[in-house]
Amino acid sequence: MPLSENIRLALGSLRANKLRALLTMLGIIIGIGAVIAIITVGDSLSGSIAQEMASLGARNITLSVSQKDDPFSNTNFDELDSLDQDRLFENFEYRDPEPSDLLTDEILKDYQRTFADQLKTIVIREEFGNITASNGRHKAEGQLLGVSPDQAILAKLDLLAGRFITERDRADSRAVAVVSDRFVSQFFGSHPQPADVLGKSFRTEANNIPLRLYIVGVYRYKQEGKIKPTSTEVYIPVDSGVRLLQRTPGYQNLTLQTQDGVDSKQFMERTKTYFDSYYARNPYFSVSVSSLEEAVKSMDKAMQNMKLGISAIAAISLLVGGIGVMNIMMVSVTERTREIGIRMALGAKSRIILFQFIVEAVIICLIGGFIGLALGMSVGSVGAAIMHYPVRPSIPAAIISVIFSMAIGVFFGYYPARRAAQLDPIEALRYE
Repeated sequence: MPLSENIRLALGSLRANKLRALLTMLGIIIGIGAVIAIITVGDSLSGSIAQEMASLGARNITLSVSQKDDPFSNTNFDELDSLDQDRLFENFEYRDPEPSDLLTDEILKDYQRTFADQLKTIVIREEFGNITASNGRHKAEGQLLGVSPDQAILAKLDLLAGRFITERDRADSRAVAVVSDRFVSQFFGSHPQPADVLGKSFRTEANNIPLRLYIVGVYRYKQEGKIKPTSTEVYIPVDSGVRLLQRTPGYQNLTLQTQDGVDSKQFMERTKTYFDSYYARNPYFSVSVSSLEEAVKSMDKAMQNMKLGISAIAAISLLVGGIGVMNIMMVSVTERTREIGIRMALGAKSRIILFQFIVEAVIICLIGGFIGLALGMSVGSVGAAIMHYPVRPSIPAAIISVIFSMAIGVFFGYYPARRAAQLDPIEALRYE
């Protein structure tokens, strides 16, 4: 008997018992639907996180000078209990870095020459604390950052007026600042145009040291997240911050950008080895190298494992559904015993009977799989949309779910089909 005829007979049997067929498919529908919904939401979440990290510069490499016994930079807290963590902080003594502990322009120039074929740029970014600037009834808050000129590229700043920090500003230690349009509206009020505030100054203080900074540029503030912060970043030349705030000369934090096509993991290892040579004899400080890309990979791996675990739990209903298919096929064989006997008496071979019932079981599971697939994608898409993640239905998961549905039909339909195929024709004809 051709496959098309078996499919037609299977569909006819399902139409004759619609409610029973639907109840049989329920386990398959719920199982497939739950797995697909979980995978859809998980992929949407992973894609959203990867996109956010990419916008923040996931491939950027952070280089920091830190204490060798600093528990924050050298300890995996997940492996320690609360008592061990307390002991760590009890024994830790913070040290202010000396000039010999920090990175200098000479060291960075030598590093750039060594890695010229792999390094795109070095961005210096030093935090000088939070500031407040008052102008009569108006008050603006900001985070004062000392930076090098390439910070504008790294942060992808959209300049509305003026310019960013230049190498000349750094060399002359000029008291200039680049502020956000939000800072401008807070400080000047009445929503002035960005170009109108260029050259104007504001007074503030950082670490109890008074400052007078002149605005040379205004950038567009981009809000991240739903909570609107009260302060924005105020950029000044890093050398100006060191001089005006009487800081120790040298740099403690850098951001590195590599050329396209460079293996970031290998580059980080080589960079760490390079700077370790400078700090080999330093008893207190060393250089740590990290990247958001590694954090993204770890997060993605954890997300995949969690998605796999939840999917495995949801897949238990597939086992229940498969048992339901086996049960209903056993009932079908019993109901159609006389029909099977007649077909065998007319010359139908055992393998034909076996194939017919396996096809019927596969059709039941396949229809349930398609319904579950549609239901899972709909629920997953709605869930992702509610959480404001871009919807990313998984095509491979959809294909695998359909194949898995067919496999369930074959596996759980084989025993009833084999039982039907092994019926004795005479006994089957005598069955009432």
